[in-house]
Amino acid sequence: MIPALSHLSGLPVETFMNEDWHVRPRLFRAAFPDFEPLCDLDTIAEMASDEDIESRLIQRKGEQWHLEQGPFEKLPLLQTKGWTVLIQGVDQVLPEAYELLHRFRFIPDARLDDVMLSLASDQGGVGPHYDSYDVFLLQMHGTRRWKIGPLRNARLRTDTPLKILEGFEPTEEYVLEPGDMLYLPPNYGHEGIAEGICSTLSIGFRAPTHAEVLGGLLRDLADTVEHTASLKNSLFSDPQRGQTTTPAELPTDLVKFARQLLDEFKPEIHQLEKSLGCLLTEPKPHVYFVHNTEDMSPSEILKVLKARGIALSMKTKMLFRGDQCFINGEAIAPKTASCLKLLQILANEHEMDVDTAESALQDKEFQYFLIGFAKAGWVETLN
Repeated sequence: MIPALSHLSGLPVETFMNEDWHVRPRLFRAAFPDFEPLCDLDTIAEMASDEDIESRLIQRKGEQWHLEQGPFEKLPLLQTKGWTVLIQGVDQVLPEAYELLHRFRFIPDARLDDVMLSLASDQGGVGPHYDSYDVFLLQMHGTRRWKIGPLRNARLRTDTPLKILEGFEPTEEYVLEPGDMLYLPPNYGHEGIAEGICSTLSIGFRAPTHAEVLGGLLRDLADTVEHTASLKNSLFSDPQRGQTTTPAELPTDLVKFARQLLDEFKPEIHQLEKSLGCLLTEPKPHVYFVHNTEDMSPSEILKVLKARGIALSMKTKMLFRGDQCFINGEAIAPKTASCLKLLQILANEHEMDVDTAESALQDKEFQYFLIGFAKAGWVETLN
């Protein structure tokens, strides 16, 4: 298991979480001493050309900004000033980025989102903007100048395809070198400008919106009602309706029917946990899993996992709460306490070595789930 950071530039993580997290920016010089880039520039270009990886190219020419969606067969020359390529979710394709994200597991997995990589030529950037989530900005190659300040005016320019602040007034300025890291809370204005060729890693954190949470909860509840309610109770009914002279008008009794449903909407905590767990582990639209075990029998899968250990795929998201576990948008409720404990261990550790896997796979219910996970591409062998 990859250990989470205990200190940030000498500051205990606990102090940072209690005093700075979600509240104020903080600069960490040499947050990663003797930092080595996770990959070279050629690898970044290869990722930008991959149709299965989300990427964007941003170019600035004077006051004009241009946005293009990837993949890109060829990026602009590095000698050309003012461009940036953004590559989303590199933690799902680059083991070194996956390991980096794990160093931030002093924050719950439910809040972790992904690692984005930006490669910029001299003077490249995406303009002054703000993010609605917490973010750590870790310098990987070269240097970048950051201008930051409180968001006093959230008005955006209307003449660009990007969300660029119209009248950003920075109050602080820092130049970051490899291994330096800047933390920014949500809704804090910032602009990064490359000084020469540079690359930056953005470790982002998810904050679900009210609409996302309610939408997921209502969808799950609707599915539950659909499967459990009788036909009579699941349909709107209007006996003895009189003749209408305004057929296009929405009937009052239908409005009352909808309002009554909302008034009666009192989900149990178990349902809330299920909806939230599924929402926060749902893979993003562009994520797909490789099915390497399609032609293997269940016994063959178990034999390989016992011999080589178990690891969650880099793309898998797994959480648990109470007697439920959630993996890649699905909820599972083990029948036995022993299986539940094993699934919780896998969710927390993300892996099981050979000895642990051999012991864990003696559990028949755990076997059942792991075979399904392997066939879906959600788990892989550790070695």
